[in-house]
Amino acid sequence: METFTAPDKMSADMRRNGVTICAFFGLGWFIGGAGVLGAGAPYWIGLALAVAISVGLVVAVPRIATERGRPRELPKDWGRRYGIWIAFEVVLIVAAIAVFNALDLTDFLPGTIAVIVGAHFLPLAPAFDEPKYRWTGYAMIVAGLAGIGAGLADAVVGGAVAGFGSAVALWATGAAVLKRG
Repeated sequence: METFTAPDKMSADMRRNGVTICAFFGLGWFIGGAGVLGAGAPYWIGLALAVAISVGLVVAVPRIATERGRPRELPKDWGRRYGIWIAFEVVLIVAAIAVFNALDLTDFLPGTIAVIVGAHFLPLAPAFDEPKYRWTGYAMIVAGLAGIGAGLADAVVGGAVAGFGSAVALWATGAAVLKRG
């Protein structure tokens, strides 16, 4: 595979974008799992904490200096790879929604979608030269499988397990990338 060393600014911008994406999708996964909290104080307290974590990550993004961090060795076709895996992820999610709705298995959608999203991180790790994305992928796959298992007993709990687990995986990735700089 032919690679090139990304310029410092490009490497830093990729890290900044990654942290921002992890922050906001982490918030989305939290909200997706929050149905288990009900409509009262636990929901609002949890949401406030989730927003604080996501906003905190985004506010810290400028700390990623352009000249810091190891240079990224990117495949020459990294943009194409990114596009392919995002498209693949979207097609699988849409297909899962259609099939699970048709089979009346919607209780298992949050976990299944978490597995799909987690799986898409595995090829993105080498495409972005970001090894931490492998761990994000594995953690989201585990959260999704646990959500599917929990969904066997209770759909709301299954969604919470997949949602909260995925949120934590994404926030932890954002924090790890920030820490590395």
